[in-house]
Parts: sequence; C-alpha cells; structure tokens
Amino acid sequence: MKTRSFLLLIVPLLPLLGCGYELVKGPGISVRNTPSVATSGGGTPVKITSLNLPVFKNTSFEPQVPMIFTEAFSQELAASGLVQINRSASDATLQGTVTSVSTVPSALSSQGLATQKTVTVFMSLTLAQQGNVVKSWTFSDAEPYDVSVINSEDYNKRAALSRIAERIAHRFHALIIAGP
Repeated sequence: MKTRSFLLLIVPLLPLLGCGYELVKGPGISVRNTPSVATSGGGTPVKITSLNLPVFKNTSFEPQVPMIFTEAFSQELAASGLVQINRSASDATLQGTVTSVSTVPSALSSQGLATQKTVTVFMSLTLAQQGNVVKSWTFSDAEPYDVSVINSEDYNKRAALSRIAERIAHRFHALIIAGP
C-alpha cells in the first residue's frame, strides 16, 4: 500500500524532471527589433533564415582585422545551420565594424623590455532588414600574446586577434540563439 501511494505521488512529477534539452525550432533565428525612442516595450520579433555578411568595416589602424572577424563570424554562423550565409536576396544583412584595436605591454622582463602584450578589440554589429536597422550590438574582448621573440610577435598578435574574433562570434551566436 505504501509503495502504491509513493508511486501515485512520484509518477505525475516525472515529466517535470526533464533533462533540459529541447528540440531545435527549425532553421532561422528570431531577433527582437530594437524599439524606437517613441515606443515602449521590447519591439517585435523578426524571423531571419538567410543573412548577407559583407566584409567587416575597419576604423582601427590594424589592416588585417576585417578579414579575421568576417571569417570568424561566417564560420560560426554557417556551422550553426540556423541561417544561410551570403545568398542572393538574403532576409537581412549583418554589418560588423571593428572600431578600435589597441595594444599595450602587459608584462616586462627584468631589463624593462616587454615580454607580453595585450590586444583589445572593440566592435559593433548592426542587423538591417530592407535598409532598416533591426538591432545593434557592441562587443569588446582582450587577449595577451607573447612578444619575447621579436620574429614571432606579428604571428602571435594575429593569432590573438583570431581567438578574440572567435570568442566574439561565439558570444554573438549565443545571443541570437537565445532568441527574442
């Protein structure tokens, strides 16, 4: 009798103990439109299944960053399978702008020479549909890199910029997956 009473209490609660996974809703992303100053609330959701991703703009003094960031975002979004990238007649355009890249020494040797530098990147993203801005984001990230061997400093900096681009692309992807 006690076992039966226990089962009658537990069995209805089992569906509440799910693992937390849910099925993917299908291709496309929903982004909540940024409300204008005149309106209140969270804006209306916009469904996007294809995305134009032009080469990012660059207002910094680092010549290689547009390609590094465009490639990282293209790979992240294409790998997700949620949107198709760079199709003709895409639903929306995601324009990125690397606004600032700065490098500062972050570790010195006993002789006062830099052995490590930190590169910091600031960037903005704008999602537009039919010429109208749907949503904007800003991101920043930093990464230290080794400069103790002068011949590998440029390579190490480029690798640090690539890691920053991958992290920001991943954070952006996580934001759009979370939905409106």
